[in-house]
Amino acid sequence: MNSDIKRTANGFTLLELVLVLLLMGLIAGLTLPFVVSTLDRIKLQSEVRQIASAIQFTRSEAISRKTLFTFNVDINKSQYWLAIPKQEEVTQSKPIDETVQIMDYQRADETLTEGTFKILFYPRGNSSGGTIRFKSIDDKDEENIYAVTIDPITGKPKIRHLEE
Repeated sequence: MNSDIKRTANGFTLLELVLVLLLMGLIAGLTLPFVVSTLDRIKLQSEVRQIASAIQFTRSEAISRKTLFTFNVDINKSQYWLAIPKQEEVTQSKPIDETVQIMDYQRADETLTEGTFKILFYPRGNSSGGTIRFKSIDDKDEENIYAVTIDPITGKPKIRHLEE
């Protein structure tokens, strides 16, 4: 047996140990980008669901209080809030996760990519409708886009995954 190669307590050579560690590092390096992109997608899905829930809540409040409610969004500041225009009552604004970006708000007559917009919810459950599109801030290729579409007749939000 070659005396230059030293064996560890378990019988492995130092070279074998280094090769195993190198392979483990390589595997970890290859899987890290996948894990990070998965986490971004999960954050995006979670934030979109939370916004859809807030829209559903706005609709429910308009019906139960029998008054006009608005769901307001500031695209530039990445935040949203609810309001009752008649009573000049406004809830505290809620920030949108910093990893999520509002791409635009589309309605029948125009598409907004900046500024503030309102979605109206009436006491009968209907709304002014529209579609809000979201993407991850790191998604330069726009591979994962989610849209919350508010039906103008029923006022109910629906989440869709768009693949551009």
